Amino acid sequence: MSRFNYFEVVSVADGYFPSTSQVSLDFTPSGITLLNRGSAVVEYSFDGTSVHGDMDPTDESVQAIFNGRNESNIWFRTASGPQDVRVEAWGSGGRRLRPL
Repeated sequence: MSRFNYFEVVSVADGYFPSTSQVSLDFTPSGITLLNRGSAVVEYSFDGTSVHGDMDPTDESVQAIFNGRNESNIWFRTASGPQDVRVEAWGSGGRRLRPL
């Protein structure tokens, strides 16, 4: 069973990555899922600069699943108005990245 869990629906409205991440985890995740609930492409980044992938609701890339990817911050952008992204992360151990 996971010791740490995260769930949030993030509203993405800008065509650029913001200066601070929309998702900031306080633990080292063992898994992350991203699901585009909108009708347009959403791009994501793990460093706030590089595009690490996109989620296109018209094909299989509508969802991204990461196992063993230890990212604590996620940025999103879209060029087509407000989109919602469902974010889930979990971990069973590891260190807390910042105090609660």
